[in-house]
Amino acid sequence: ATARYGFSGVGLAVCLGDRGPALEEARRLLAEHRQNLVAGLKLVKEEGIVALDSIQYFDAGDRIRDTIVGIVAGMSFQTADRRKPILAFATSEDGRLKVSARGTQDLVRAGLNLAEAVSKAAEEVGGVGGGHNVASGATIPPEAKEEFLKIMDRIVGGQLRP
Repeated sequence: ATARYGFSGVGLAVCLGDRGPALEEARRLLAEHRQNLVAGLKLVKEEGIVALDSIQYFDAGDRIRDTIVGIVAGMSFQTADRRKPILAFATSEDGRLKVSARGTQDLVRAGLNLAEAVSKAAEEVGGVGGGHNVASGATIPPEAKEEFLKIMDRIVGGQLRP
């Protein structure tokens, strides 16, 4: 929670044994983090998840911090279609579009490789991406979102169909 909010020094101090002010600040940041996750899940529930043929997604804009949107995406599988990977979009502080993609181990066993899909799709729209087969991310130009979704839907569809 400390590094996701720009306070990695607080986390380091706690790891190095500070049980005074740093630990108190870390606990405050953790409580804030938990509140932000709950607010993110509420946003997804209220606004819904958009389903395409092979993927599903939500766009949080600047309402979910880009450093935690991937966590919210993974947690959203509680109410989402577990047969499709989920993508989450959030606007970063520099105005770029942050994409977080999450799958399940069942989808990976069925052929899903999000690292490959996200990397290819991001590259095609002038962004950069990568990660792991079950979880990955990218940064893309905001105007490329729709094209990125089309490419991801096509790539993931090819991965999940024999």
